[in-house]
Amino acid sequence: MEEVHLVTLVMHRVTREPLAVLADAAEDRCLVVAIRAPQAEVMAAGPHPAREDDTRLTQDVVADVAAALGRFLTGAEITDLVDERFHAVLRLDDGSAAPVRPSDALAIAVRDALPIAVADHVMAEAGQSWRELQGDRPHPQSVEVDEMRAFLDQVTPDDFRGENGGDG
Repeated sequence: MEEVHLVTLVMHRVTREPLAVLADAAEDRCLVVAIRAPQAEVMAAGPHPAREDDTRLTQDVVADVAAALGRFLTGAEITDLVDERFHAVLRLDDGSAAPVRPSDALAIAVRDALPIAVADHVMAEAGQSWRELQGDRPHPQSVEVDEMRAFLDQVTPDDFRGENGGDG
């Protein structure tokens, strides 16, 4: 197993399907996984350690059920690629695994800040060179951070005041 992390979420140009781009630690190799829209929203929001009742998502229930059974989640793994479809599991602290859809495994892992791993044979078969996929362009998140910094450098408190000078 090779540990990976979520680099970015993108939308497929033709199908408009959300895709998760996972990369190894050096970001030399990446794996592109199609995910469902609701899971993409969870992943886009990032980790959420708080468990208040009004902010809980369906993904939070999985960790709660594991805890109620005396277990805890230790990670998500993409374990196989069969007929061009990824297979995934959620791993528990006792070593057992529950098979889940890859998009669910990734959403839960991102939500709970769990490690994500990809089986070596899956990365060998479906992994891509990040440089070839992305070219010389910076990572999308780097571009977003640069754009936000540029915005913050030029914005003033007056830009947020309503037309009447209030907090509108």
